[in-house]
Amino acid sequence: MLMVVVGAAITPVVATDAATNASRGGGSSSTIRILIHYQPGKAPAAIAGLEASVGAHLVKEIPALQVRVLAVPDAAAENAIAVMRRSDQVDYAERDTVLQAQDNLPDDPSFPQAYSLGGGAWGWTMTHTTQAWDITQGSSGVLIAILDTGIKTTGLSDFTGQISATWNVLNATSDATTSAGNHGTYVAGIVGLAMANNAGSAGFCPGCRLMIVQVGTDSGAFMSDIASGLVWAADHGARVANMSWAGTADSSTMQSATSYAHSKGVVMTAAAGNSNCDCVTYPAADSYVLGVAGVDNAGNKAGDSNFGTWVSVAAPEGNMTAWPSINGAPGYAPVGGTSSAAPVVAGIAGLLFSANTALTNTQVEQALASTAVPASFSVRSGRVDALAALASLGFADPQASSAPLNSVAPLVMVETNGDWNYQPLAAAPQVGQVLLRGQGSWTGSAPMSLMNVQWQRCAPNAVCSVAATAAKYTVQATDSGFGFRIAVTVANGVGSTTAISAISAPVGSAPSPSASPSPSPSPSPIPSPTPSPSPGPLGTTQTLVFSGALNPANPSRTFTVTVGAGLADARLSFSKCSSLTLAVVSPGGSSVSTSGPSVVVLDSSLAAGSYTYQISGGRCSFTLTVTAPAP
Repeated sequence: MLMVVVGAAITPVVATDAATNASRGGGSSSTIRILIHYQPGKAPAAIAGLEASVGAHLVKEIPALQVRVLAVPDAAAENAIAVMRRSDQVDYAERDTVLQAQDNLPDDPSFPQAYSLGGGAWGWTMTHTTQAWDITQGSSGVLIAILDTGIKTTGLSDFTGQISATWNVLNATSDATTSAGNHGTYVAGIVGLAMANNAGSAGFCPGCRLMIVQVGTDSGAFMSDIASGLVWAADHGARVANMSWAGTADSSTMQSATSYAHSKGVVMTAAAGNSNCDCVTYPAADSYVLGVAGVDNAGNKAGDSNFGTWVSVAAPEGNMTAWPSINGAPGYAPVGGTSSAAPVVAGIAGLLFSANTALTNTQVEQALASTAVPASFSVRSGRVDALAALASLGFADPQASSAPLNSVAPLVMVETNGDWNYQPLAAAPQVGQVLLRGQGSWTGSAPMSLMNVQWQRCAPNAVCSVAATAAKYTVQATDSGFGFRIAVTVANGVGSTTAISAISAPVGSAPSPSASPSPSPSPSPIPSPTPSPSPGPLGTTQTLVFSGALNPANPSRTFTVTVGAGLADARLSFSKCSSLTLAVVSPGGSSVSTSGPSVVVLDSSLAAGSYTYQISGGRCSFTLTVTAPAP
């Protein structure tokens, strides 16, 4: 499965004073929030008297943890905590610190993915998640809680149908959108963007469902609100909870919340922090939490990531996800920081629960840790591997060894916001429009890679020629009157296969939705309804595949095909020759040929009859695929 970093950095990780962050819920700029856990059985009147004696008023309670969140005057905060700690009525008293979202945006969006759009989604391949998807792509019965800044889904069709529940801890409502920040959308997308819908990217557990719990804003979150959100998620069926936050101060309230959630069967993940140091952060270092460091696309420690034996595992940073706004509009692009590494582990944990719903959280945690790939820096277990974790639980890839098989045909896409957003072409291309490749869906032996993309300009008689080989193509004035299609070649160790999109309406003609590979004008792109991997005229088509090798004893090879009248599309793919020549010879002896590097394309309008395809010009193995009308 083929999938595909920018922006300004969030401030360094710090646990800030609650007085400066009152807008995150409760209090004012002249108050401090403190957390109090009383001894069991204390009378309400005694509690009220103690709180009044230090000038405290109640902000809220966390009933499951028996914690009261109080606001006290800023100047009286230290005395209030000291008084509370001396009281025999109090089990513990602590400040309600503010944690920062662990996010930063690398300058260079060009990750090394062939024919990439927006940099590419390399983290899915590194963790063997695309292979794990042969076992499970996630279950809608597995809920992954995103304890973050809410979510913004406007213009992001990849979230359609992916969200099962929402809760806003800050105002005790189900509205996690109105006051949402951007950070939570990034994180949620890495976990659970939809797959196979010709939009954006795909999350690590695209079949799982998201539980959006707003616990803060882009400027931070109170520890008590994160704890409250964790309790709510555990009580409402979450199997996994992600917390992409970090602060330098530990909290008894947070420890109680993580213990409570773990007792409910929840796997918890948290960002290790972005200070590039062996400096402990919370909740990543709390008991029962999988703290997550970040790695780059070479598998080395990401430059910003914290590290140390207190960090449980590592995972890729710089993951493709949804952006509420990029270049002024919604779109899809990678985002970095350990905030983007933690949800990788959350998504993979969701895959494990999906494969076997009877697993306990401890079994999932052990599978992730015991199968982690050794890291080149200090981290307790190593870098997570989805396929290895599933294998440790008794699962194996059910897919037989095979060359790439195209299951959903490629589509010509059109750019709507640079490389960051696009949709299927639904009308005739216009001069100046930027067309982008949609590679379709593929299965086959791993690893698969996108080997070649060809933009083909097609005349009215359906004879096509190569216009460009790139991820995208800008329509030129000289293209007027021609249609376009793309030929996508995917390769693995077994072989290579080429699939071709339908031909668009001619450039510059009146909009004609019927000529589009996807006729819906809906802003939510849908897969092409055409199940065939290659187009052809109306009627029955046939696809014939021939393999062979050229050597000194056999400098050329020929293959005979019998076809009906219409367009015959021939594709010659190879990997160890710089170029080959492909010719088609008619029954009368006339021929047409073309030469070049892989993939050589020869499209011919043929009368019904038998034709000979001839291959020559090198010394290598090859595969010839001919798609033509059946006789």
